[in-house]
Amino acid sequence: MGLVYTVFVPHPPILVPEIGQGEERKCQASLDAYREISSRLVRADVETVILVSPHAPLAKDGITFSTEEVVQGNFAQFGAAHLSFSFACDARALSQFQKDLSGVIPMQRSLDHGALVPLYFLKKAGWNGKVVLFGMPLEGPEEYGRRMGQILDKLPGRYALVASGDLSHRLKADGPYGFDSAGPEFDQAVLRALQRDPKKLLGLSIDLVERAGECGYRSLRLALAAKEGAPEVLSYEGPFGVGYLVAELYHSSPLPLWARRCLKSYLNNEDSSLLRFPDSSEFAERRGCFVTLKQKGQLRGCIGTTEPWQENLALEIQHNALAAGTQDPRFRPVQAEELATITFTVDVLGELEKIGGPDDLDPWRYGVVVRQGRKSGLLLPHLEGVDTVSDQISIAKQKAGISSEEAVELWRFEVKRHYE
Repeated sequence: MGLVYTVFVPHPPILVPEIGQGEERKCQASLDAYREISSRLVRADVETVILVSPHAPLAKDGITFSTEEVVQGNFAQFGAAHLSFSFACDARALSQFQKDLSGVIPMQRSLDHGALVPLYFLKKAGWNGKVVLFGMPLEGPEEYGRRMGQILDKLPGRYALVASGDLSHRLKADGPYGFDSAGPEFDQAVLRALQRDPKKLLGLSIDLVERAGECGYRSLRLALAAKEGAPEVLSYEGPFGVGYLVAELYHSSPLPLWARRCLKSYLNNEDSSLLRFPDSSEFAERRGCFVTLKQKGQLRGCIGTTEPWQENLALEIQHNALAAGTQDPRFRPVQAEELATITFTVDVLGELEKIGGPDDLDPWRYGVVVRQGRKSGLLLPHLEGVDTVSDQISIAKQKAGISSEEAVELWRFEVKRHYE
């Protein structure tokens, strides 16, 4: 199955109630989010956690990893030696990393607090799988993230990537490193990027990052590069002068997997009646949806419906998957041998809502439909390169064959994007 879940979490030991002794309640938003994201990981049936910590031994070049058959450690440094943990290492995954990941540097070591805090909450949520422990790379986190995602997707197990790190340590004068205006500026820039366009994280100046005094910027970038997803910020706060961010970065969804199966069956001339329909409740609702195909990051087909035409979402996805693969007039039909190089996403649309004007739009939150008589054009939200409302409306008008000067009715809708 491969990589099915990716998260970014903080690691202040004070969040652990046995250490915080009540002080952890000042971080209640982080506590609640940590427990929620740990429960989600458990529900994703994750067998092995790949944990990237900025407090493991780091190397100027390359990436360090633990070679211990059992990784273990405790919170003795924080006055709680009785909180001790041990996890078996996933030998198969470790062997694959050693074989296919360049620049790996083996080490023998115990669990640091950057790993212990996430593992504490996972254990509390009922998770008890295997672990592979990496140190955060100081250079090239995106390349390491991409390669780790590719390696995991070739393995048969179910893996999660847990990136550990805190944001700025300079949010308050009475914080551990004092105050610097770069601290809140950096943290807000990270939040905006996750909520809109994660690629903008790469545009942060080196000076801003260094002045912010963070310890999770590179592990976050690594995790984002491992698998494309729709980041969800569960919580952010900084009560002690350090920024604590809990975010889900990616989770695998059955919707695009079903779209892939439908198109594959069609291209291989299989009897569609033999397809086993998904029995999950999310497939039973009636919704419009778009199926998008990409090949090496470039659009390869996209067809959808703004309102449901089929009796359930499973059939809606099936119809649109076949159309995206074989009927998009902008592209030649997809061939069966191409499927291994194509990624699928499914956008499930909310209800259309008529609006009074452009002020009610946000190209990152809402899709738009423009209408004039029988002409209609639609543009999905959160598209790379579409940063302004005017761009969004202009492109939708072009798709409808409406000139830029003509007045139109505007409708908006929200979308939930699902990734393989």
